[in-house]
Amino acid sequence: MKRTDYDKIAHLYDERARDHVADEALLDFLSTRGSFRQSTPCVLDVGCGAGKQLAANHERLSGVAFVGIDRFQGMLRIARQRCPEIAWIQADGASLPLVSQACDYATSQFSYPHVRNTAGLLNEIFRVLRPGGRFVMTNIDPWSMTNWAIYRYFPEALALDCQDFLPVGQFLDLMRAVGFQGVSARQEERSSWRDAEEFLAFASDRHRASQLMAISNEAYTAGLQRLIRDTQLRSNFISQFVLVTITGDKCRPRFTD
Repeated sequence: MKRTDYDKIAHLYDERARDHVADEALLDFLSTRGSFRQSTPCVLDVGCGAGKQLAANHERLSGVAFVGIDRFQGMLRIARQRCPEIAWIQADGASLPLVSQACDYATSQFSYPHVRNTAGLLNEIFRVLRPGGRFVMTNIDPWSMTNWAIYRYFPEALALDCQDFLPVGQFLDLMRAVGFQGVSARQEERSSWRDAEEFLAFASDRHRASQLMAISNEAYTAGLQRLIRDTQLRSNFISQFVLVTITGDKCRPRFTD
């Protein structure tokens, strides 16, 4: 995905609408794993942004070490203020500054296309996971939601996302090629009716969606004009929205006699 300088707009992402609760997939992983070889399990968030997810995890969980990695220092500056107890590191996800087998659980939420090297990202996450560790990726699935409100009025955003996001099947194949086992995908349908005037107010605040930040100024202006015209013709419409969560494990080695 373009290409946006999040150092300049990091403060715009520190809003209550982007608050998080503790990661349910992480809670489930910790509850089923029971004990760890090391005294303190380590949780990694690649593309942590302003740190809201890790901060929510930290508030819920004690005795866990958290590491947040992001490319943008502006985001990390806010994250450090939010929760100084967490280790916040500026780095690219395709070149993690961590020793091998350092973490037990890794996540990437709504961020992997910004790394621009999905194979490198997955290889690095696999490397830093301990045997028995898990990786969970959550993002939108552009291929299943081509009638999303943003794509409806800003089709250039769909074209960019189809360049930057892998289809789910390709992402699964890449994870298996890296070495992940038990790879699975779960899609969650969240399509809903949208009020045209309410969506116009949302889209007019351009930073509210990275897709709107990524397209050209001309494409953004044209989309707003289409939306303004439609507010005169319709009151609401169906907006497709699909989340996909992909999970894979780094299995422990099998020993034979």
